[in-house]
Amino acid sequence: MIKKVLIINLVLALFLVNGCIKETYDMNKLSGKVHFSPTFAFAAVKGSVSFSDLVKAGDTIIFDENKFVKVIFRKDSVIYLRLKDFFDLDDMVSFKKSYQLGVLSIGSFQGSLSVPLNQITQNMVSPLRDQINALDDGVTHLFPEFPSVNLGERTFGAFPGFDNAVFHSGYLDVSLTNNLTTPLSGINISLVNSVDRSQVGIIEIPPVQPGQTHISSIDLTDKRLTNTIIAAIVLQGSPGTATPVIISLNNSNIQITARARDLIVRSGRIVIPLQKVAGLNNKDMVTFDPGYGIELDEINVTDGDLTYHFQSGTALAVSMSITLPSVTRGQDTVTHTINTGTGNQFNGTVSFDNTLIDLGSNPAQPYNSIPLEYGIEVGSTVLVNYNSADKVEIDLRLANPEFGYVKGYFGQQSESIEPDTIDLGIDDILSNLTGDFLISSPSIKIKYSNSFAIPLKIDFQATGRRGTESRNLGLDPIVIASPLYPTRDVSSSIVIDKNNSELPELISLPPANVIFSGAATMNPSGNTGLRDNYVFGVSRFLGSVEIEVPMEFRMNNLQFTDTLDNFLKEGEESDNPIKPENFELLQLDFIAKNGFPLGVSVKMSLYDEITKTIRHTIDASSLLGPAPVDANGKANGTKETTTNLKLTREFFDAVKTSDKIIVWFTLNTTSSGATDVKIYSDYRIDFKAALIVKPDIVFN
Repeated sequence: MIKKVLIINLVLALFLVNGCIKETYDMNKLSGKVHFSPTFAFAAVKGSVSFSDLVKAGDTIIFDENKFVKVIFRKDSVIYLRLKDFFDLDDMVSFKKSYQLGVLSIGSFQGSLSVPLNQITQNMVSPLRDQINALDDGVTHLFPEFPSVNLGERTFGAFPGFDNAVFHSGYLDVSLTNNLTTPLSGINISLVNSVDRSQVGIIEIPPVQPGQTHISSIDLTDKRLTNTIIAAIVLQGSPGTATPVIISLNNSNIQITARARDLIVRSGRIVIPLQKVAGLNNKDMVTFDPGYGIELDEINVTDGDLTYHFQSGTALAVSMSITLPSVTRGQDTVTHTINTGTGNQFNGTVSFDNTLIDLGSNPAQPYNSIPLEYGIEVGSTVLVNYNSADKVEIDLRLANPEFGYVKGYFGQQSESIEPDTIDLGIDDILSNLTGDFLISSPSIKIKYSNSFAIPLKIDFQATGRRGTESRNLGLDPIVIASPLYPTRDVSSSIVIDKNNSELPELISLPPANVIFSGAATMNPSGNTGLRDNYVFGVSRFLGSVEIEVPMEFRMNNLQFTDTLDNFLKEGEESDNPIKPENFELLQLDFIAKNGFPLGVSVKMSLYDEITKTIRHTIDASSLLGPAPVDANGKANGTKETTTNLKLTREFFDAVKTSDKIIVWFTLNTTSSGATDVKIYSDYRIDFKAALIVKPDIVFN
């Protein structure tokens, strides 16, 4: 650009010179080499430019009511966090429990047998048998005495609804009724199962008078009984009668009845009457697992189901009733009954729509649990195989409910922000930058709306580094505002500025890289026992960021240096008709009245990279001088400066032998950066410039 400007000015000068000479001289009269070096001065260019001419106000550049300039960057919804981003409350219930049915009761059953006198006498010796048989004539006789008689084995009739069983408890009552007309001295009865002849029990019955009944009991605890049993009967004899009696072989007998009662069965193949399983506690606790350290005591579910998977490990028909006394819908307690019939598996749901779950009803642990009351009924109408180890299993889950709110203590969770380094990628710029620079009042504002009623403290730190220098942000921990129930939402903001941090110093370093670290802690005061944290189903944390940089700063010899290829140097093959050696002098006179409290100086040196020497330097050290300011840093006058930039023949000769151009830009605010200055939109610079050209024209 500089090269093009110089060429345009030089061409313009040549045209003007050529026009003036033609009017005065006859060029054809000149001969030989003639040097002509006139001096031309072009009229001054005047102008005035204000800050508002250079930069227009908009969304980013703001002019306030006093015309003070601010740079503001805004970004909405940079933070949007919902309930699921903080907590996983979708599958808190994982209740899986099996219940062993244990021993069950069955109904009483009985069987009978009778032995008439005719069969009794058949087991006596012949003379005695014949004697008694002869007395069956319808007339009274003295009943003769007889000794012990072994009646052999007799089988009871099959017990109904019963094949075999091992009993946990119960009794087998064996009653003997003496329907003979003579007393019996005693009876011994041995009972065995007909299938395997395993012993059931032995009964010794004392003497029984005619017409009387005696009952003896066998304890069935741990005994096995089949549906048919055999009785081995031995009569201990009879003393006979002292008075005559009727003796009838067919109408008199002994009758034995075996009746089972109070039966609690452990296993077997039996019919189980419908009954509630009595050996269970009928109470349990369903626990919730919301996460480590979280204690919930109340949940409002707007939509959701408690799902269950029921698995039966018995051949019995099963029905299970469930009552959740601390889960209510309006005034009603949530209940449900599962009827499986004789199926093995059954799936279903219990509606939790619009329910309130009280998880604090257990005094021993007033959080994260609800009581479960249950009852199990079993039974069969046909013979089934049963064992007291048979069990049923139920699996409960509360998956993906929609919450109205969740109340409790959400733990003192801490999340660390692991140290991370952001490289700003400006090392090349910073390596060419020296001096002091301070942006006085930058600020970062995070506006947020929070509907998580949980105290939260954030400790955020940042360290900027540039070479061996570093600056810490120095920000104290910040407590995020949270609503107090029943308020559901609160809006507030976090401001980071010079009043609570070293933000100006960190930004003004400026850093080549920034190291971030920190931590966030919920419930920083710990568990107070109140469990007064609330989150709602629609809870969210919504935040926007506003970075404000008021144009208030100070600079002291802030210098940017850069080395460029020599763009003024012509190549050997250049056909440019205008050569630097055709000029003895180019001079720019620049006069400025600066209303900005910011001074600018520029220096340019032609540098020979081979010899490492500076060939020539142009110094505009007073291009713009900073305006004076009042006590508030606002400019209250102007600073006038005059700059003469001379490009002599020595300069153009140095252009030919230089490979590089070194440029220095130096900025200083008023008082050499000793005080803060402010930029207003009505600041302006008034200037005028004049160009003096002295060409060296050669005529051949």
